[in-house]
Amino acid sequence: MAKPWAEIGRYGGVGIEFVLTILIVSWLGHWLDGRVRLHGYGLAIGFLVGVAVAFRLLFRTAQGMQRDIERAEARDPGSSRWTVDPDWLHKDPSETAPPSNTTQPPKDDHDAG
Repeated sequence: MAKPWAEIGRYGGVGIEFVLTILIVSWLGHWLDGRVRLHGYGLAIGFLVGVAVAFRLLFRTAQGMQRDIERAEARDPGSSRWTVDPDWLHKDPSETAPPSNTTQPPKDDHDAG
């Protein structure tokens, strides 16, 4: 079984990587604004490119996580930490409730009085 701290170290920096990617590419766009006089378009384009790159990195990291999980499960299929408690499963009320033998006529609100 892999050590949990190794997994945290491998994927713990995803949020920081996401934010830094956006900030660095946005800063490059802002720097380009000052050099070429793009009137703020460089910052906007840098921000959008940063978001696109950050999401791509996030997607690739998620794919790597999925591959690691599948490899770990293939090595030791019986050691899954995720189990389902059958008491928490949804049960249909008609299966658990005893059948009712008494039938009552529908109540009419106009007959009150």
